[in-house]
Amino acid sequence: GANRIADQGIISLGNALAKNTTLECLDLSSSSSLQHFVPITADGWRSFFTSLRNSKSVVQDILLRGCGIDEEGLATLADALNNNSTLKILDLSKNPQVTAASWRRFFTACLRSPKSSLEGLFLCENLAEEADELMADLAGAIAHNDKLEAIDLGENPSITKTGWSHFSRLLCDKSSITSIYESNHTVNYFGPERLPLDLDDLVKLNEHENKKEVAREKILRYRFQDGANIQEFLDMKLKVLPHAMAWLGGESSWTGGKNTGRTPL
Repeated sequence: GANRIADQGIISLGNALAKNTTLECLDLSSSSSLQHFVPITADGWRSFFTSLRNSKSVVQDILLRGCGIDEEGLATLADALNNNSTLKILDLSKNPQVTAASWRRFFTACLRSPKSSLEGLFLCENLAEEADELMADLAGAIAHNDKLEAIDLGENPSITKTGWSHFSRLLCDKSSITSIYESNHTVNYFGPERLPLDLDDLVKLNEHENKKEVAREKILRYRFQDGANIQEFLDMKLKVLPHAMAWLGGESSWTGGKNTGRTPL
């Protein structure tokens, strides 16, 4: 139903969380429309999110779906998360009043931070304005994030193939062996939406727990199919070449994705 705790309730809850050493999951989601929602002001959110700065915080999941978070509220959350190392799941779905500019600042402030502990981020029904541009910003923000595994982008119909292409490149930048190796091998879920085939294949590869094996499989699949790009081996330093060939052609522990049927080089 409607979330009616308003400022007084959210401030009291924040004060309690600051002393909490047991509660790990907090669900403040509202299933009601915004017209029935009792708004929480930026001051209320600021007081609540301050509790996340507590080094003793044990809260791992916070669900804020449909909570009417505005730009100021999101900014205070971003600031708090920069000092939090325990939160793993954050659901911000159905907060459409947040502007594209605010989402952009949030992605940069939180997901680029080496302190980020987020493993799952839910953004359903949020990206209506500048959706494809925001996809580029989101992909850029997590380029070097090795903790985030799931980003639920369901029910965002404004995302086009152009938007998804930024994540295809994130998961496998095919421009060189090095760029593939340095691609993101962690994200393996984007929600229930039907993905473009190339991105769907990459997501399935990323499901494998051995990330070095994921990188090796991507290199073999996307750089050396049918003997293409063999010049890259010829350009390697002599000391490096045997190790590179041994790594690429070694016995594989691969259990996910397609069986390439390759024999060691």
